[in-house]
Amino acid sequence: MGCAEGFHLPMNHPEALRWLLCAVISLCLPEAFWGVGLLFSAVFVLIGTPRSRRLFMTLRILAILAILSIQLQPAPFVSGSRFSGTVVSVSAGSFVLQSEQGRFQVISKALPDLDDQVQVEGISQAFDENDSFYGFDAKAWSLRERLNGRIYVDTLEIGRQGKTPRAFLQRRIAAISDPLQRALANKFILGVNERETGLAILLRCGFQYSVILGGFATICGWFWKPRTVRWMRLGTALGIAVILHFPYPLIRLSLNEGFRFLSSVDRIEKFEMKWTLLLLLAPRRVATAAFLLPFAFALCALFPFRQSPRISRFNLSWCLQSGLFHSVSPVMVLGMQPLRWGLGLCTLGCLGGLIWPPGFTFSTVLAGFLDRLVQLGGVLPGKLSWIVVVLASLTGLLIKRHRAIVFSVLLILWTVFGWWHPWASLTLIDVGQGDSLLLRLPYNQGNILIDTGKPAAWDQVEAMLEGEGIRRLDALILTHQDEDHSGNKEVLIERYHPSSVVEELNEPLTIGGLTLFNLNADPDSDESNENSLVLLLRMNDLTMLLSGDAPVEVEQKILNQIPGLRADVIKLGHHGSQTSSCLRWLKTLQPKLALNSSGRGNSYGHPHPDVVRRLQDCRIPLLDTQQEGDIHIVMTPICNFLFTARRGFAIIGEVIR
Repeated sequence: MGCAEGFHLPMNHPEALRWLLCAVISLCLPEAFWGVGLLFSAVFVLIGTPRSRRLFMTLRILAILAILSIQLQPAPFVSGSRFSGTVVSVSAGSFVLQSEQGRFQVISKALPDLDDQVQVEGISQAFDENDSFYGFDAKAWSLRERLNGRIYVDTLEIGRQGKTPRAFLQRRIAAISDPLQRALANKFILGVNERETGLAILLRCGFQYSVILGGFATICGWFWKPRTVRWMRLGTALGIAVILHFPYPLIRLSLNEGFRFLSSVDRIEKFEMKWTLLLLLAPRRVATAAFLLPFAFALCALFPFRQSPRISRFNLSWCLQSGLFHSVSPVMVLGMQPLRWGLGLCTLGCLGGLIWPPGFTFSTVLAGFLDRLVQLGGVLPGKLSWIVVVLASLTGLLIKRHRAIVFSVLLILWTVFGWWHPWASLTLIDVGQGDSLLLRLPYNQGNILIDTGKPAAWDQVEAMLEGEGIRRLDALILTHQDEDHSGNKEVLIERYHPSSVVEELNEPLTIGGLTLFNLNADPDSDESNENSLVLLLRMNDLTMLLSGDAPVEVEQKILNQIPGLRADVIKLGHHGSQTSSCLRWLKTLQPKLALNSSGRGNSYGHPHPDVVRRLQDCRIPLLDTQQEGDIHIVMTPICNFLFTARRGFAIIGEVIR
């Protein structure tokens, strides 16, 4: 990689840094492409390496690839019913157990303390893949943590309490009487019970510790020489790391402090050495915020742009948030540095509060202020964020006093008029053995959720709504009252305040220009499935029919009432059960595509082989969430595109996956 235009720092041995950047990019790709990406990176770097250094670089890259091949090996699944070991981390509703058999996530209501010796009995299971556009991928997380399985606890026995410094800290925190202060201390000192949203993103990256070290070094610099201060910084970083058992961010900070002593080594070489070590220590963490955010900001500081550095940092922060979290907090983009200092002060306040209680009061007030500040700026959807990056770049060309005004106006217009969602869409959410479907109108004119899935699928539904930037629903429609269709009704009403909740539909319902018809109005039976709404709607040029759990009897009744009924896309009734989707129904509707929502390895055998055979006889392609994950149809003026979470792609009418 040569010196890019706009950089004013010369590069020594550019092939080393080029290898690091290529390796990071490769490991940010989906896992299936890691091998190809790393191999291509090696070839790309060696071609650009001078002949005099090619042998050295070849040996170096081979050594790195060998280490990566070992580190990237997944931990094998270990089955059993009785495990004993040490608690190495604790979070909400679970903890990680390190035992002789392996390393496991233990799901338990009763949580032990850190470093306790425990014995558990329960059922061990392998981690399933979660094929979602936005949802938490438990399989990927288990690979990063090198877990051998998940244990659902029946009994839990604590044999011996931990005697490590962090175990003492946790017990000291547990003794705090105020639950808010206790939760705050767990969050800032031990990182317990945190999701990667909002300020937790910065905490996961360890930015609070870097701020504390920076402030500590500034104060020490008033009294001691720079070399002494460097030793003090390194000792402090290592001390915190030892107490907390070397979490990933503190390993990064300790390496950073250690490399400060290599004054004779070029900045670029130090950068490349440090981040290559981190890459080799935990390559699966490369695609996480804990690696990418510090890496990107360090790279930006290493090669400062001559023009518009603020615009460059803005673009970088926006793109990283969009890619990592599928949403963007403008306050976190614009106020990253003040927020980091605020979190550092909160951490110091919590540590001080263990000795002097008013420290907790200070931290509580400051953390509340920071939370409100982040919430005040709202959260914007990450989709089409490249538009914002382009706008920011263009405003960087304007006169300085006009930049902020023009960009703010464009950003407000982009958000208010829903330019980030210019087309209608339908998404079949992968909620396992259940149903949940999201309808969106162009320019954010209407958002309708049909069914909610089971309570166990709430994370998937919430992730979809958050990722799509939805803060309020225009309608929540429940096809019927079975738990796999309405299990999250109450929480959705509480959090997303739908303008209307529809459980019966005898007249056409119009929302933002979209009209939905219930073809099963005035049902003849009191049985839940036979009462299921069967919704017909037309978006763009696609007619869609969503059958809920309607059985064959309802299908026959509808066909008798509407003999010429047609639909381009259908959702199979009752998750592909044999009691739905009869041959007459399929032949009459003549759909171009059938969708189905069913759970992986479900005990019902859905979709039933007979239904699959009927679809094949009628030459109707089937896409099931069991194989494809989330299924997303985007309806544009040109044509209708289909995407799946497993990277399937089609144009409705002609499958070209």
